[in-house]
Amino acid sequence: MDIQMTSREIGLFEVAKNLSVVIGSEDIAAKAGALMPLPGADIAERIDDIAKWLLNYGKTRYLFLTPEIALANAMVNFSSKNAEIIFVIPSDMDKEAKERLKNNLPCNTSVLEESFFPENFFPRNGMIVACGYFAAERQMVLWDTYRLIEHYSGFLGKKVFVPYAEVSSAVRYDGWLEVKPQRLNVIWNRDNR
Repeated sequence: MDIQMTSREIGLFEVAKNLSVVIGSEDIAAKAGALMPLPGADIAERIDDIAKWLLNYGKTRYLFLTPEIALANAMVNFSSKNAEIIFVIPSDMDKEAKERLKNNLPCNTSVLEESFFPENFFPRNGMIVACGYFAAERQMVLWDTYRLIEHYSGFLGKKVFVPYAEVSSAVRYDGWLEVKPQRLNVIWNRDNR
């Protein structure tokens, strides 16, 4: 299984949630840990905290640069207003993967193919969310998420970075790139609860 490809299809938080169930296996931990930071045991709690935090901004539209299914489900569960979640998918994503994603979307969620911009998406009603991991305070994202951050850099509203994991060393895994802090102007951390 290509863990980075799976992350592109279902999101980092969903992969992290699935990994947390089998992380006791040394073989799986070694294979997954070579490609990305392993999630903490509190990943389900982290997902809920992040979902509540994002909803507290009171936006009606959230543009995710990865299809974060677990985070979208949590947001739908906690939302009293029907917040719309839009997943941007890379233009080079496999056709079958696109179809699987479109067929398994949480409610109030839609898919937008890369390079398009959602209609009626403004700073007052929307925010862009990029997910990755922290490595010694460095924001790390997958290469296609990095490309999408650059593509949507003209958006003048909130651009949020949400880490699924935090590591104290400045480790950089293959296929991950560092995002300059000014590209994403709001960062979630445990103090935001």
